Amino acid sequence: MEPKENTVEEMAEALAETSEVTSAAEETTESPTATTPVTSTSEAITDATPPIDDALQGSFDLLKQVKELWEEYFGEGKKANRTLAIAIIATIPVLIATSELLGFLNKLPVLPSVFELVGFVYSVWFIYRYLLLANTRKELIDGITAWKNKVFG
Repeated sequence: MEPKENTVEEMAEALAETSEVTSAAEETTESPTATTPVTSTSEAITDATPPIDDALQGSFDLLKQVKELWEEYFGEGKKANRTLAIAIIATIPVLIATSELLGFLNKLPVLPSVFELVGFVYSVWFIYRYLLLANTRKELIDGITAWKNKVFG
C-alpha cells in the first residue's frame, strides 16, 4: 500500500483555500441586522464571537488527515511499524548519553590511551579467534545466521 503524497505545504494551501471559501460565503450571506440594546456583558460577548465550528473547521480537517495517515502507518495490525518507531525513538537518547559519557572519559588524561590499547587487543583477538582459519569463519557465520533466525524469525 503506497502512502499518500501530502506535504505540509499542500495541507496548508488546502486549509487556506477552505478558509477563503468559508469567508467568501459568510460575506455573501450576511444581512444587515438591527442593533439591539444589550443588557448584560455575557450577552455582548456571546453576540460578538463567531461560532467556533466555522473558525476551526480547517484545523479539524487537518487533524483528521493526520489521524488517517497515523492509522494507515501505525494502525491495527501494524505492530511491526510501531515497534520499529518506538525502538528508533528510544535509541536516540541512549546514543546521546553514550556519546556524552565517552566524550567525558576521553578528556581524562590516561583513559584515551587505555581505550586504544583495549580496542587494538580485542581486534587482534577477534581476528585470531574467528577470521584466521576457515573452520572458525564458518563457526562465526553459523552463529550470525542463528542469531538472525532468532531475531527475525
